[in-house]
Amino acid sequence: MKSKFALFVAAAVCAGIAASASAQQAMLTPPKVLVISREVVKTGKSTPHEKWETGWPRAFGKANWPVHYLAASAMTGENRVLFMIGYDSLAAWEQDQANVGKNDALSAELSTLSEKDADFISEVKTAAFEYQPDLSYKADLPLAGIRGFVITAIHVKPGHGKHFEDIRKMVRAAHEKAGLAEHYSVYQVRAGAPAGTYLIFIPVKSLAEADQSEALHGKGYQDALGEDGQKAMREFQAVGVESAETHYFSFSPKMSYVSKEWIDSDKEFWAPKPAMMKPMAKKEMKEEKKP
Repeated sequence: MKSKFALFVAAAVCAGIAASASAQQAMLTPPKVLVISREVVKTGKSTPHEKWETGWPRAFGKANWPVHYLAASAMTGENRVLFMIGYDSLAAWEQDQANVGKNDALSAELSTLSEKDADFISEVKTAAFEYQPDLSYKADLPLAGIRGFVITAIHVKPGHGKHFEDIRKMVRAAHEKAGLAEHYSVYQVRAGAPAGTYLIFIPVKSLAEADQSEALHGKGYQDALGEDGQKAMREFQAVGVESAETHYFSFSPKMSYVSKEWIDSDKEFWAPKPAMMKPMAKKEMKEEKKP
């Protein structure tokens, strides 16, 4: 069975970011465990891949499956799609794999879909990450209007895990002191990626927010860090970081299977109405009938 769809448990989670409905709005709340399946799409296959992937949400909708997932397409780097889902624990992930197998009708449909996946993708990798609340900042926020993530992957050198945590706690304290209008969640790898891998997710409404990143982290933030903090960050970059990459990902409603709360929070984006054809005028209809 295709790995990304053997990852479901009966919990209301999506995209590794749980959607909790309130009377007014749906909220994004990071789950304890985030499982990400990464599909690398073959050159020239983006459109047919997206079209084929819509079969998965239809299958889960048909089964009225209670757990949802979010797809996000890369805007930078290699052509790839991330399928993200959250869990309360690694044990819940394991149990889910058994639960999916018990649903014969759904399993059969997913297997049929999986057989053709090789036509569109060249690689699939799955990894599990654990949420680090002490390193995150204002991670809960309203879902409406969010269109993607800025994701930074940091690979820390062996022996520098505690160093990274200390630096990120300092960064969070500076954010709090400066009162920055920013939200981010930090995850540490548990399995499926090199040890020392951390992911930082920044939800954004548009890349205009990324344009403002430098200004956002300007004088007020630098003053909050102080000279010692700025020095500590530079030293960590020099001695503790193996590599760091930042990429932009946009949500894909067509390839996602999201909850009713997500749809209701932003219907025009998650469930847009089909475009209506403009009725032809009488003159156009007459011309259409001509041989």
